[in-house]
This record gives sequence, C-alpha cells and structure tokens, in this order.
Amino acid sequence: MTTTTASVSIPLHRIVDELTTALLPLAVSRRTIILNQIDRDLEIGTDENTLAYVLWNLLDRAVNSTHNECIHVESVCYEGSMMIRVRNAGTYFYRNISHNFRQVQHAAEELGGSIHIEHMANTSTVVSFIWRNN
Repeated sequence: MTTTTASVSIPLHRIVDELTTALLPLAVSRRTIILNQIDRDLEIGTDENTLAYVLWNLLDRAVNSTHNECIHVESVCYEGSMMIRVRNAGTYFYRNISHNFRQVQHAAEELGGSIHIEHMANTSTVVSFIWRNN
C-alpha cells in the first residue's frame, strides 16, 4: 500500500476559522476584526496544507497591514473556479509583502491558482486567490 498526498474535500469555512483564530491575538492588538463570510457548506478538493499555507500568508499580511479595520474573507464560485477574496487588506498591504511572497505565489500555482492584488488608492486592498476547483 502506498501513501500519496492526494487532495481531499476540505470544509473551507473551517480552515479559515482555524487560521483566523490563530491570528486573533494579533488582530486584537491592531484593533482589527476578521469576518469569515465563507458559506459553511462549501467544500473544496485540494491539498489542505498548501491551501492553509497560502491563506495564512494572505490573512497574516492583511492583519499586519491594518489598524482599526474590518477584514472580510469571502468565497465566490463560478464556472468551475473558486475565488477566496480578502477585502480591506489594508492600504499598506504592498509594504507588508516580504521577499518570500514569491513562495506564496508558487504555492498558489501548485494548487492550480494565482493571487491577484487590487489596490484602491488611500482606501484599501483586495487580495484574491483564484483557482480551478477540480
């Protein structure tokens, strides 16, 4: 019998809850609230560790980029694709992207996806992780 790292069905709301719970002390110190607005019934088939790595980095950087904000974590499904959107990631999100962001992008690509960052001048940043949900 061989062991492989096959993708399994992961409840997306649960994994985001676990990550935001770990970020709670930092969020409180920055007076930031994280709202998990992902459908509780939404499950995706992918590698859980790689997904957690990508989401952790996006959420951690979002919290570090905000002060006295409300971060919204949302999911959108369309035509076989999935998007996880982190809204209000802070006006300084770009400054908090460290040298290892290339590794995060590479991990997203391993899942068959990519990360897109949209900065609205002097208001906020929206970070989207988009991939084909096979």
